Amino acid sequence: MTEEIKKTVLKLGADLVGIASAEKASGSAQGHANPNDIVSAAQAVIVFALKYPDSAVDSKLEDDLIQANYVKVQQTMNDELLRIALKITSSLEKLGYDATLIAPDIPREETRNIWTGILSLRYVAQLAGLGDIGLSNLLLTPQWGPRVQLGAVLTDAPLKPDGPIYAEKVCAKCQKCIEICPTRALVSDNYPPYNFNLNRCLWSSQGWSRLTKVEEPPLDWIEAKPNANILIGKYEEKYPQIRVFESWRDRLGDFPQCNKCLAVCPVGKKGYQKRVSGEDEE
Repeated sequence: MTEEIKKTVLKLGADLVGIASAEKASGSAQGHANPNDIVSAAQAVIVFALKYPDSAVDSKLEDDLIQANYVKVQQTMNDELLRIALKITSSLEKLGYDATLIAPDIPREETRNIWTGILSLRYVAQLAGLGDIGLSNLLLTPQWGPRVQLGAVLTDAPLKPDGPIYAEKVCAKCQKCIEICPTRALVSDNYPPYNFNLNRCLWSSQGWSRLTKVEEPPLDWIEAKPNANILIGKYEEKYPQIRVFESWRDRLGDFPQCNKCLAVCPVGKKGYQKRVSGEDEE
């Protein structure tokens, strides 16, 4: 049944698919829901990925209209992932199993000192053998690096896990993501997720560094708890252009203002070879 499920996911349009153990999926360092609180007796997480068009990732996001186009690409990919997940969920229910999709675009939890949804899709994707969580804290696939969007289905079906076969084998440790980060949200002296500062990332990913022309986040922003979003009102008063942008984003939908760590990663780029499992991929 495991192989049949995988074949079905690929036929529905996914570019990659793997199976993770639901029991191990509850151990994310970032802090997430217990899979058994979602599907009682959960046994497996079916994780799948769609590849981003390279041109969408490499486009210049300093232009608001080009940035909005990148957002629409991401939103359309999320819609496609949800379509695939719903089909798989329905198929499993017809076979007598419990299952539910895990939405890739669920609103983030802002009351904790994390920035995450129900389950960490990058974490379960690593458990499912799709790739490796790199220094950027993004999932890096051997095929396309971080240029993927993830979806998942949680189920009590007894599917065979693939295991984290690429863990610590894909990231080049080149530190390009660390060097390019405009707000120094990533550091080199620790491992993911402990080398990542959420508040610093938010200053750039929400667009404030570009709108305010202030690249280094203010100290109160960096130290804010549970996270820096509690200070948005303060900085809207200081920088009125943020309020204008927020109203525009409310109409268009939430989207990232910075994808530099994703775009600069050499893994998966054309012409890149990475030693995986002891051999260079051709």
